[in-house]
Amino acid sequence: MKPTLLSTLCALGLAATTAGAAVAAAAAATPADSGPQAAQAVNQAKGDTLRADMPSALAALKAAPLEQFSAKDAAFRGCMLERHDRSSAPASVEPAGGLDDPMVRALLASYQRYWWRSLRDVAARPAAEKQLRAELAGLLGEAPPAEGEDAFDALNERIDAELGKRGLHAQLGRTPPLYDLLLWRGQEQRDYVVDLPGDVRQPVRVFLMDDWISRGWIHYGNCGTGGAGGWANAEGVFAVRSNYGDLQGEDYRVSLLGHESQHYADQLRWPDMPSWQLEYRAKLVELAQADQTRDVLLGKFYRSRDDNPDHPHPYSNKRVVADVAVRMGLAADADLRTADPAAVRRAAAEVLAEDTRRREAADAGAAKAPDPAQATASPQAAPAR
Repeated sequence: MKPTLLSTLCALGLAATTAGAAVAAAAAATPADSGPQAAQAVNQAKGDTLRADMPSALAALKAAPLEQFSAKDAAFRGCMLERHDRSSAPASVEPAGGLDDPMVRALLASYQRYWWRSLRDVAARPAAEKQLRAELAGLLGEAPPAEGEDAFDALNERIDAELGKRGLHAQLGRTPPLYDLLLWRGQEQRDYVVDLPGDVRQPVRVFLMDDWISRGWIHYGNCGTGGAGGWANAEGVFAVRSNYGDLQGEDYRVSLLGHESQHYADQLRWPDMPSWQLEYRAKLVELAQADQTRDVLLGKFYRSRDDNPDHPHPYSNKRVVADVAVRMGLAADADLRTADPAAVRRAAAEVLAEDTRRREAADAGAAKAPDPAQATASPQAAPAR
């Protein structure tokens, strides 16, 4: 069974004519599409959540006129206010059918309390992280781990092993700026050779995931309307199967396979590359290859931009659209949605190629640099003749 967010429908015992009138009135009162202020508020709220800024997200949703929200957006607004606009954490959101395993249920509840607290108050995050670490250690019957990422990484490895014994797959760690929990039951393996810009053909193993228990903090924060569609690590590329339909469209071939295969290649070649730089290069791949999905892709980039590199997705979005625009001879704030699509694709590929050349030159320079220990050592006397 796949995890879902449940909504409750209240059955009203009304006469057929009264019910019909009520339905007609509701249809008339609720627009098919959200009005401009409501649509902007929804977009802003989703972008603010991606930046882990729940106060701004809620303020945007509250400021827009309620009557402008479509039924779908009104449901999103209602869920966001119900989940986040409150003084104490709500009950945990479990997959349909619930969870039978007490350890898994407690793990999910601990992460959701931590996310709820951390999204609403930046100042509370250190204390929330400390509490999370203590609760996770308690699930294994251990004392809280020592301070520092290494101790928490070791704890996560033990939790991962425990989840594996239960037949579950997990991705633990940090999706900046918050610690994350991706947890699922079903997984299928497929092998691909992915074409990347610059005539690169990247072999990659893809794991298609389904039957979810937790899809992470962004999915939780946005009431199930957003979240990671996939990621890459040393094993290969991981993809949320339900996000990609028949696995034939550009959303899968470009935004998943292209994006994540670039991550995979970059992580193999430059394992210490910062998160925002990984995202920057992968988003350039998307922009260099997208055709039918180009406008949707650019809309996402423009909707969520940030100046903080600790927010790798919004920060890289801003860098990508600015750098591609400048490469095309446009102003950095030009709207690429109005530019020639072929020119945008070409410029994105050129920006990526230039970034690669710059990294390769830096690698070559580092390789040629003298060993500091040898450079500072006293020269040996020449042998006597």
